[in-house]
Amino acid sequence: MTAQHVQSLRPPPPEASDYEMARGTRRALALLSGKWSVEVLYLLASGTRRYSEVLREVGEISKKTLTQTLRTLEREGLVVRSAYPEMPPRVEYSLTALGWSVTELLMALYEWSAEHLAEQPSPQRRALAPREFARLRSVP
Repeated sequence: MTAQHVQSLRPPPPEASDYEMARGTRRALALLSGKWSVEVLYLLASGTRRYSEVLREVGEISKKTLTQTLRTLEREGLVVRSAYPEMPPRVEYSLTALGWSVTELLMALYEWSAEHLAEQPSPQRRALAPREFARLRSVP
């Protein structure tokens, strides 16, 4: 783990401004902003996987996109790549300590989503009645 990543694990200073807190939050969200990053992190949270397993289990992802996603997660210190000098070559991916700490955030987001977003159908599924729309707008 690099010094930059260790530093990012420290809590913000107690006197952090709103700007500093927003900036730190955006940096954290940027780590997860890749289209397939969350799926790969959830998959690796259940254990070390070979490249072919990740490709098969993640879903409809191209080899190129998966390789780019894994390289980005590795560069950011969330995933570690282990290559073994065997024939055929074996490459495995697993979460780092920093990657494990991100899964806690992902679970918190999932729990929040299950509690707050599952109740409200998206506008594409059905239009809100005017009374429901007014009720939703009044919620802080």
